[in-house]
Amino acid sequence: MSTPSAALALLDPAADLLLPALADRTRRRILVRLAERPDDAGAVARDLELTRQGVAKHLTVLEQAGLVRAERSARRRVHTVTPERVREVSDLLGLVATGWEGRLAGLKAAAEQTEGREGPAWMSP
Repeated sequence: MSTPSAALALLDPAADLLLPALADRTRRRILVRLAERPDDAGAVARDLELTRQGVAKHLTVLEQAGLVRAERSARRRVHTVTPERVREVSDLLGLVATGWEGRLAGLKAAAEQTEGREGPAWMSP
């Protein structure tokens, strides 16, 4: 369930990196790939047919936004999706959707109440 506190955390200036990070199609592809299986930049690059250097740059942006974290495993940096941060994005978008659904329901109810009535006198021909 969406909570206002989760949305407020995303309205903090520190969250300004989040939506730009998700705005890039390649970064979204990398995020989806890492959601399937945590891995290093080289493996992600091979799977997505990208350069390792390009993937590394995109991973940095995703890390700065808090969507991905990296941990050392032997000589590799294994990247994983940060589910809490993804959930915060979902909560924020859910709140926005709920707000609009409420407004649209109100407009619909108002339109249904006036349906079939004549308009105000000043609108009569």
